[in-house]
This record gives sequence, C-alpha cells and structure tokens, in this order.
Amino acid sequence: MNRLLIAGLTALPLLAGCSLFRTDPVPPASTLVGVQGQDAAWADAVERSPDGGAPTFTPLTEARDAVEAAREQPQVETHGGEPLAQAETALSEAESGWNEIADVRRRDPDALAAVANAAHRAQRLAEIARFTAVREINLEQLVEVEDRLQQRQRESAPVDGSGDSLIGQRVVPDRLGGISFETGTARMTDGAREVVRRLADLVRDNESYGVAVFGHTDNVAPADSTLQAFVSANEELEEQAPTRGEKVRAFNLALSAARARAVARALVDNGVPARRIGARGFGDTRPVASNDTAEGRAANRRIEAVIVPGPDTEAGRRQQQRAAQPGGAARSGS
Repeated sequence: MNRLLIAGLTALPLLAGCSLFRTDPVPPASTLVGVQGQDAAWADAVERSPDGGAPTFTPLTEARDAVEAAREQPQVETHGGEPLAQAETALSEAESGWNEIADVRRRDPDALAAVANAAHRAQRLAEIARFTAVREINLEQLVEVEDRLQQRQRESAPVDGSGDSLIGQRVVPDRLGGISFETGTARMTDGAREVVRRLADLVRDNESYGVAVFGHTDNVAPADSTLQAFVSANEELEEQAPTRGEKVRAFNLALSAARARAVARALVDNGVPARRIGARGFGDTRPVASNDTAEGRAANRRIEAVIVPGPDTEAGRRQQQRAAQPGGAARSGS
C-alpha cells in the first residue's frame, strides 16, 4: 500500500478548505457575459511595455512568481516534488503558447485562453507544492516531539502553568486525564470536553506554551458497513484495490487524525490561538500495550497532548529554523 496515499487521506479535510486552491478564472468584464466576456478578460490581462518591449500576460507573470516561490520553499523537492514538477511542466506549456502569440497583432482568443489555463494550472500546482512542504515540515516537528516523548522519563511537576516547567511534558493523559470519544467517531464525550477546557486554561494565558496533540488507535477493524463507507468516500484509496488489512490501517489513521483535529478545534474554541496548536494522527502504528487484550487495546486508544515551546519563544523559533533547513527535523531528531 502506498504510504503516501494513506498519509494523504489524513490531510483531505485540511486541503479541501485551503485558500491556496484557487480555481476561479479571471472574472469577465462587468458589462459582458459568457465566453465573450471571458475572452475580453484575457485580452485585458495583456499588458504592453511602456518602453516598447515585449508585452506581458498577467496570468503567466503570476504563474512564474508562484513557481519561483515554490522552488525557494525549503524541502519542497522532498515533500512537494511531484506537484512542483507538474507546475513546471504547465508553466513551460504556458510559456511556449505565449511565445507563439506574444507579438501577434490580433491574438486568437482560444490560444490566449489556452495560455491562461496552463498558467493558472501552473500557479495552483506550485501553491500546492509549497503548502505540502510547509505542512510536512510541521508534521516532522510533531513526530520529533513524539519521538523524544517516548525516549525520556518525564519528571513530575505541578500543573500550575508557571515558567517552563511543563515544556516537553505529556499533560494528557498523564496530568489532566484522558480524552475519550464515541466509538468509531471523532465526537468527544462530555468528560473529554472538560479535560480539553482544563488544557486550554493551562495553555491559553502562557504565551511560552504551545501544544502538540497526537491521536492513536488500537488495531481493531470497524464494522464492515463503516469500513466500506470510508473506502467509498475516498476514491483514490478505492482505486488502489487495497486489502482488508490496508483498509483498516487507513481507516484507523484517518480516525486518529480526525480525533486529534477535533481536540485542536476545541482548544481554539476555548481561546487558544490556532498557531500555537499542532495535531497529527498515528493510527495504530504506535501502541503502548498489546492489542491482544481488552486492557491493552483500551490503552492504545488515546489522545496525547504535549506542551511544546510556543512559536514566539526563542526555543520555538530555533525549532522552526531547524525544520526549515534541508533535512532539518530529521537531522535534529537523530
């Protein structure tokens, strides 16, 4: 099973709501409608050089800028290489098309539209590449925190929110209690909401604190109808013709991510700035007990919340700088 595909499923809700994915064409002039209006809009996007040089085409200029920005994004080759390559191909197509008509006195509307469409495609793909790289860098930081958490023996400290005593501490479930959900869903129980409220109280007013939320599940499969509904809702997964075991792992990964995001949203609702929260699901890949017993499975179904340096602290800025360097998060965790 393609691990990238499974990982991508956890990001679908995030990607779907991302403002980077602009699909609207240049709007037509207010007095025109339909194809005629769109043709006029493309023509209006051609800008003549004041010094008599070659004319420029606004969608193409914006596409060039977007692709160049994507190329400069740290780790884009590692995490966004495929959409970046597609963006460069689309940009090359737009450049070639524009070169054929740039100096023509009366440009064919269809040819101009083809250039605009290729340019918009290049711009969208470049933005996807940048967004993917940024998202993966942030996820690597969360993984680094989780790895350190499992390697160190945490010291006892009172949950008083003072100083930096809680940095690196797993406060959920260790100190504030566990966060539970209705079976097979990302709907928190009433008791879980109270734990989240207490976590928000701890983090909200201490700007030196950020919080990383990790979701975990056991390896139990959901009901057949639930599993089939999940697969049917994810066409890319269904097209891979996965085995039942792969379907279960994908479901648990998506469920753990949805639960982590539900906690993150609840923290925001309780006044914690979103920029100080990170969330990721690990599915059933990081058990803390055997899945062969009911007690072990219950222990593996968990939310962990770790206090991390806030993004505006010196430690937080250093961590972001390390992650922004090529191989940053992976290197710092070695």
